[in-house]
Amino acid sequence: MSRLRMNGRGNAHVPVNSGSLNQPAARRGLSPQESLANSRSGRMNQQPEHHRAPSFPGGYVSYSILPEASNQSPPGVNRPDEIKRSLNERASTRRVTTSEPLLRSPPLSGKRPKSVGLSDSFRPSLLSPLGILRDQGYQYRELNEFEFRLVRVFPERKTMIKCEIIHASLEHPPDYVAISYAWGDAGHTRKIELEGSLVPISVSLYGALDAIRQKVESVLVWVDALCIDQSNRDEKTQQVQLMTNIYSTADSVAVWLGPEEDDSNMAAELLRSVADQSSSPEKVSRLLSSRVGKRDLAGVVSLFERDYWKRLWVVQEIFNARSINVYCGSTKLPWSVFQKASQTFSRHRTDLDLYFPGGQRNGRPATVAPTQFSYSQVLVYQGPGSLPNLKSYMELEQGLLLEVLRACRRKLASDPKDKLFGILGVLPEDTRTEFRADYSLSVKDVYTEVVDYLLKTTERVDVICDAIHFPLHTGSANLPSYVPDWSHIPQTAAMGHKYNFAASGDRKAKCGFLDERLNKLEMHAIYLDTISLHGMAVGTLCTLGDYLMAFLHWRALLLGNLDKEPEEFSLMVQDDFCRTLSFGQVPQSWDKENQWMAACYHVFASLLRERLPHMALDRSLASYADAKLSVEIDNRRHFLQKHFGDQMMGRCFCRTSDGRFGMGSGFMLPGDIVVVPLGCSTPVLLRQEGTRGEHRFVGDVYIHGYMHGRAVDELRVGKKELVKYILH
Repeated sequence: MSRLRMNGRGNAHVPVNSGSLNQPAARRGLSPQESLANSRSGRMNQQPEHHRAPSFPGGYVSYSILPEASNQSPPGVNRPDEIKRSLNERASTRRVTTSEPLLRSPPLSGKRPKSVGLSDSFRPSLLSPLGILRDQGYQYRELNEFEFRLVRVFPERKTMIKCEIIHASLEHPPDYVAISYAWGDAGHTRKIELEGSLVPISVSLYGALDAIRQKVESVLVWVDALCIDQSNRDEKTQQVQLMTNIYSTADSVAVWLGPEEDDSNMAAELLRSVADQSSSPEKVSRLLSSRVGKRDLAGVVSLFERDYWKRLWVVQEIFNARSINVYCGSTKLPWSVFQKASQTFSRHRTDLDLYFPGGQRNGRPATVAPTQFSYSQVLVYQGPGSLPNLKSYMELEQGLLLEVLRACRRKLASDPKDKLFGILGVLPEDTRTEFRADYSLSVKDVYTEVVDYLLKTTERVDVICDAIHFPLHTGSANLPSYVPDWSHIPQTAAMGHKYNFAASGDRKAKCGFLDERLNKLEMHAIYLDTISLHGMAVGTLCTLGDYLMAFLHWRALLLGNLDKEPEEFSLMVQDDFCRTLSFGQVPQSWDKENQWMAACYHVFASLLRERLPHMALDRSLASYADAKLSVEIDNRRHFLQKHFGDQMMGRCFCRTSDGRFGMGSGFMLPGDIVVVPLGCSTPVLLRQEGTRGEHRFVGDVYIHGYMHGRAVDELRVGKKELVKYILH
């Protein structure tokens, strides 16, 4: 049996001798690590077994909703009259400029635009006698310059879908729909009639075509499975370069969520009602309260959990669309309904938590676990809420690439290289042209090139802090320790950009690669200290109990050195300890002498006593459990998660040789050195390896008192020294 090959968009397709139409780019089944689980007959939207929803509070990162689709071209997207210039500029660079195709358009009559002749734009795709489906695959006719293929879906006359493939000009395209869908199980197929031949396509694509098919008129659609010759590598490269143009030029995007199931029809009606009443908070609150025990809200939860929302390519498909309609089974809703409903759920999170505590599924309380979340978490952070607001990043200029990579990191792609190639379509043209959309490159080459670009264009080294090494994960790319593995989806993130730290002040990075392969990076950094001890690490699949046990262990390490110290000094040290646990993010109302320590100890001590009533707390800590605070804490668990949990997850408390407190990667070890690289928002941990004086990047670290330029100030007056480090 022949092996699957990688196509130009990093997806496996069926070999040409398989007897079925080649599988499209960006539609390959998920990798083994992303394998789909819990599949059942007839369901296309399986849940990846390991998958976690996009980061919720409690170690989660919230995403905002994409701006509503408009008829204006997104930044960096070419319109038809600019395509020729754009293609000429990119012809020799082999760059990816777009994501997968998928859109919706109104019924088409099939009439040709007057400016486009049949010979130029609407030519049948097949040449006789090669215009037949053979065992070795479908025979496409070669595309000319500025051409792309469209599928004409004929009116519904029988159950069987009938269609033909035509060529069209991107300079003068007809109205067409681009389809956005999740590939689903590649082995689960249905046949369509393509120019007299029966061609198997995925059931998911079949459902999308059937949903868009009209009763009376033909519809022109663009979909990668049929419009790109997947066996032609040069064509795939050229067509991938055009995808941004294909999406932005299409009359509309048709989002296909899958078949009707899990009460999706009732869910659609509820979404419409929520959107219609979104401007009235009182009406929305009454509507949500009336859904207790009803199936339609559970249907919305299931709809927001479908596989479609997890795909990376969806981000740029939605971003580049002029208008969007969403199909699910026989229902059709404008994108604005999903968008308004998602935004409304976000504003009414308190109502959702009140009326649906923990979520009710099948009459039983849902288990809040790493792979299953409460109703409010799903409705706020999944579905449309999982799509990052990319337009808010567009003014960042040189830092845009890194922010988009971070925002899309939790999205799934079957080919690791697509974590870069799959976002290029939302970036400005000058950024896209710096990267080769070449799937023959190794993952190491692609990811290292990202680091090289960011070091040069931003003059900062913050990108290395996105190389998350805890929990340990196995990768086959053999990346240098300072190169982020964007295919890895960690539950933590670099702390610098999230908390607006500026450890190196306004100093620019001073670094460079020592070899052509970019395997070694020389970096100038201010030496700060060495780790002398650290506490237990908090995992990333953590519960309240993990936070409580870590707190007890870390506090015990702290108190071990305070036995003989005066009480005033001991309280000052413990206050610094509590500020370290929150990365110094102390609300103004609590930022008074020892108040933050009192709040921290009260929350942890009272929750410990509730969870573990038979555990003896020391007298000092126990006294805080019932303490009356000057500021009320309404929800202790929420308070803990917001101010301590997000910071503690994936990290551990540490103390340096000079007695400084910190909290950093759970990957740290005693002996790791703490340095502040020039051009970096945070201190980082380095570990010497080998006999050549080279170091491994361990992770970023919070060092209390050194997060806002103090190291640079001490360097300026001669209290610290600048050292060159070689990272491998």
